[in-house]
Amino acid sequence: MSEENELKSITGNTVQLIVFSVGREEYGLEIERIQEVIRMKSIKKLPRAPKFILGVMNLRGNIIPVVGLREKFNLDPLNYNDTTRVIVVNHRDKLVGMVVDEVTRVVNVPVSSIEGNPDMVSDRTRALVRGVAKLEDQVIILVELDYLLYAVDEIQYED
Repeated sequence: MSEENELKSITGNTVQLIVFSVGREEYGLEIERIQEVIRMKSIKKLPRAPKFILGVMNLRGNIIPVVGLREKFNLDPLNYNDTTRVIVVNHRDKLVGMVVDEVTRVVNVPVSSIEGNPDMVSDRTRALVRGVAKLEDQVIILVELDYLLYAVDEIQYED
């Protein structure tokens, strides 16, 4: 990982991640990138948006775009349920919601347990994945937020 793109450490030796599931996989994102996690709310569709841009939602008076990670990862859609969450992140000084199947936990991962992209993945997958974190017998895929949300930058909407 480049110095500019390195994971931020909370103590110098560990990184705090929020772990969420989409489909059968678990993904991680650095906690400092996250504004909040909320229950699913009403989403208004945007005409002619890519299928993974689910629309916009009203978050305490702020209209924010919402990305469906199932759609972004080319998984079959599911009906939203009690575990569905929206992870609200600050992306380029704008709030953006990401719909995930479930937020499972927050973990502290030793920096030494984080590896870069596996060599066998395609360039397209490599752009989405920052690396992998090994926790006991589990692997958590660390997502690249900028790649996940690149299309959001194109959306024009009123505050």
